[in-house]
Amino acid sequence: MSPALNKPQLPAQYVLRPASIFIFIVVVLTVILAIAWSYGWNGKLDFQNSSANGKARIQSAELLLQSGQYQAAYQQLKPILDRPQDPVYRQAQRMQWKIDWTNAMAQPPHSAARAKAQAALALRLDQLLKEGRWSAKDYAHFAIDAQMIGAYDQSAEAWLAVARENPKAATQAMNSAAAAWTANGKSVKAGQLLLQMALHNKQTSLQEDYFIRGLTLIQGGGGARLALAQGEKILSGLPQLAKKTDIVLIMARLALSAGQPSLAAQWLKAQLESSAQDHLP
Repeated sequence: MSPALNKPQLPAQYVLRPASIFIFIVVVLTVILAIAWSYGWNGKLDFQNSSANGKARIQSAELLLQSGQYQAAYQQLKPILDRPQDPVYRQAQRMQWKIDWTNAMAQPPHSAARAKAQAALALRLDQLLKEGRWSAKDYAHFAIDAQMIGAYDQSAEAWLAVARENPKAATQAMNSAAAAWTANGKSVKAGQLLLQMALHNKQTSLQEDYFIRGLTLIQGGGGARLALAQGEKILSGLPQLAKKTDIVLIMARLALSAGQPSLAAQWLKAQLESSAQDHLP
C-alpha cells in the first residue's frame, strides 16, 4: 500500500469567504449604530444630547445636593444648562432651582447671606416665569417656594399660572394668589381678583363670599370710595346678587363711608321696594 494512502487526514478547516466577512461586519456595525442612536448619537460623534446621559447627570446632582455639595451638584448640570436644545434642559432648570433654593435656605436666618441668596432667587424666578410653558405642577412648586422666601408677587404670579394650566385647581390657586398679594400688602389687587372670581362663579353662595371678601380687602387698602366703585361695577353683572339684603346693606354702608348719603339712600330704597313687591299677594 502506498505510504501516501496511509497519511492521516487533517480535520477540515472552514474558512469564511470574503462575502461572509462583509455581512458579519455590516451586522456588527448596524448593532453598534443602533445602540449609539438610542443613546442620543446625532451623526456627529456627539453624545452630549443623550437623554440617558442627561438624566444620569441630574440624578447625580440630586445625590450631591442631598449631601450638601451644592457647587458639585451645579457642575453636573452645567453641560446641560449650556445647551437649551438638550432633551432634559427643562429638568436641569428645575434641578438648578432646587439647588439654589436649598442652598439659600441653608444660610443662617436673618443673615446677610440669606437675604442676598433670596434676592438672587427672586430674580431667577422672574426669568423662569417669563420663559413660561411650565406644567401646573411646576408652577405650584415655584409658588410655594417663592412664598417661603418672601417673594409674594412671584408666588401670586405662579398661582395664577396654575389656574390657567389646570382649570380644576383654578379656584384654590386664585385664592392662594389673593392670599400672596394680601401678605405683600397689595390688598386692593387681591380684592379685585376675588371680585372677578365672584363675577365668574355660578354658585350664589360663593359669589357672595368672594364679593364680600373682595370688597373688604379693597376698602382696607384703597378706601371706601374705591370699594364702592368696584362693587357697583361687579354687581352690574350680577343683578341677582345685588338684590340680597346683606349685599345691599354693605353697599349702603360703603356709600355712607364714602360721603355719598344719597347713594346709600338709593340702595336702601331699592331694597325696601324689592321687599315690598316680594310680599304682595
